[in-house]
Amino acid sequence: MLGMIISLIASLAVLILSCYLMFRKRTAANVTLSVGMVLLALIEFTDQYVLYHAAEPLFWKHISIALESLLPFTFLFFSLTYARQTSVKSISPIWWILLVSTFLFPASLLFFQLNDFIYAPDLQTEKMMFLSQTGYWFYMGMMIYCILALINLETTFSSTYGSERWRMKFKMIGIASILSVLVFYFSQGLLYRVINMSLMPVRSCVLIIASSLIGYSEAFRGNDVRVQVSRYIFYRSFTLLIVGLYLIILGLVGEGMRYLDIPYSKDLTAFLAFASGIMLFIVLLSETLRRKVKVIISKHFFTHKHDYRDAWLKITGKLSECKTLTDVHQAVLKSYIEAFGLTGASLYLFNKARKIYTLAAHLSMPSAPADFSPSAELFAYFLDRDRILNPHDDEYAPTTEESAFIRQTESRLIVPLIFNKKVEGIVVLKKQLILDEFIYEDYDLMKTLAKQASQSLVTFTLTEELIETREFNAVSKLSSFVIHDIKNLTYSISLMLNNAENFIDNSEFQDDMLKTLKNTVFKMKHLIQKLKVLPEKQSLYTRLADVSLLTREIIADIQKMQADAEILFQGSSAFAVVDGEEIKKVILNLVMNALESVGQKGIIRIETGTDGNYAFLKVSDNGCGITDDFIKNHLFKPFRTTKEKGLGIGLYQCKQIVEAHGGNIKAESVPGEGTVFTVRLPALASPHYAVHTI
Repeated sequence: MLGMIISLIASLAVLILSCYLMFRKRTAANVTLSVGMVLLALIEFTDQYVLYHAAEPLFWKHISIALESLLPFTFLFFSLTYARQTSVKSISPIWWILLVSTFLFPASLLFFQLNDFIYAPDLQTEKMMFLSQTGYWFYMGMMIYCILALINLETTFSSTYGSERWRMKFKMIGIASILSVLVFYFSQGLLYRVINMSLMPVRSCVLIIASSLIGYSEAFRGNDVRVQVSRYIFYRSFTLLIVGLYLIILGLVGEGMRYLDIPYSKDLTAFLAFASGIMLFIVLLSETLRRKVKVIISKHFFTHKHDYRDAWLKITGKLSECKTLTDVHQAVLKSYIEAFGLTGASLYLFNKARKIYTLAAHLSMPSAPADFSPSAELFAYFLDRDRILNPHDDEYAPTTEESAFIRQTESRLIVPLIFNKKVEGIVVLKKQLILDEFIYEDYDLMKTLAKQASQSLVTFTLTEELIETREFNAVSKLSSFVIHDIKNLTYSISLMLNNAENFIDNSEFQDDMLKTLKNTVFKMKHLIQKLKVLPEKQSLYTRLADVSLLTREIIADIQKMQADAEILFQGSSAFAVVDGEEIKKVILNLVMNALESVGQKGIIRIETGTDGNYAFLKVSDNGCGITDDFIKNHLFKPFRTTKEKGLGIGLYQCKQIVEAHGGNIKAESVPGEGTVFTVRLPALASPHYAVHTI
């Protein structure tokens, strides 16, 4: 009776978890795990029904085995998609073959009878199922696929570190516990050629614990990140030592219970082994404990606190794998977090256009402000004294603005990235997982990492600028060919006009002239589509203008050319000192891009207004959207476009014009749902005429 109650509780817990996973976030991994939880709940229910209520127990056991046959695909597919950056399409062919082969389990039930798998003379009394040869290989395959899923999960977990491992460890432990108890359950059958259904309470109890861990992880921690952690060889030995001691203690407890003649059952012993094992994993995977062990080992077993060679090789390896500037940002932060056991870090890089340091990337620092403006005194502290700022020291007194920045970011240290006697960036480090006093070795390693990081950042930036320069040269060459063609077309028109003075009254000449003009116009249009000219430096004539009025003018012009375009305008006056013609180019470009994105049935929404000291313009569409990677790495750069026939000049030109006015432009998008472009211009009230250049 107790076993039935435990099984019902397990079934209910697993079903609740399944519903929660399905409605929380419908990723491939979550949906698969939810299906797996439903299968486990149904297996629990049918097995209990077989033992206590079924008039035809073998029929219901057949249903239970059919449900079990779906577990290999469910858990193997989950292990290949959970917490991984790769998509379903990028799964290797070998794993696809293994996934497809899992359908052999349910298919086998169509070709074999239940008696070919098991035979049970008195199942409800003995609670035993004897395996035939077919059943033996069936459960052998089940166990192998559970082990493959465990290997995949271990691979995923070993590629995480720090706070990211802290987020996902309980879910990983819960899933690994489910797979482990299935392996245990199946292995018992393979060992004795008997499936002992008396062990069902063990499986039920593990399911209750595992579903609790998974539910807690999903509700309070989350697990959307993948990062790398490194371990010292000594720490690995320490972990093996703990596991060995656990096994020895477990054996001693069992032997002691036998020696003292304490009554116990096999299922109770198995459950205690699993429960204590789960608790051991929770302790061993504690990030706090891991950091404490590393600190103890460093202090008492090594002469130096850090292995500089190992740290340098790790950051060099991370940076060498980077393909974009965004990858470099992440690699720099991960290197600092891993080396010093930090709870978070953020990276600020110098923005030449705004003359300020802007947030480029952060890990576990959601409160990091967007900008940071160090004082001249702080620059001198970094460059002249070659120091790392520790807000808790008295060597440097931060300004009011710097103090506010330190409080907001909860800065433990601020590390400058210096290259060629210039502070190219700043790394802000949060507190450590385990508070440990920083010594000179820590500061030396931070400076070493900073030198490597600053060199990589500058190298990647210069490389991108070189690529852009080469692309400009390519367009320049293209322009030369196009100009040559235009010259020829112009010559043909000039020749025709000269002849027209003498033959304009001739009807045949008129027909030829019209054909020539049509052909010439067609060729010119084709050339215009091929050639996209980048804006050169030109005068920018600014005066007080209403951005709302400029927007209305552009909308009116577009609707004359494209009457069926659905453009909704809502806005108020937004005055700014701008070059009206140049801002019109920006508005026109953004609206035309939106129209191309939405196609025939889309809606464009335009809004203008003021926000503090800025006038703003928002252009929204419900089109195809843009990926985050394209926005971060390509959107406002020349010759980067998602259009099949575009050269990617328009948005680059918009950015140049807006920044020349002292403003900024940004894009927010959700692929498949739409994009919002926001232009912000300083809302200056001065009506004076001015001239600038861009």
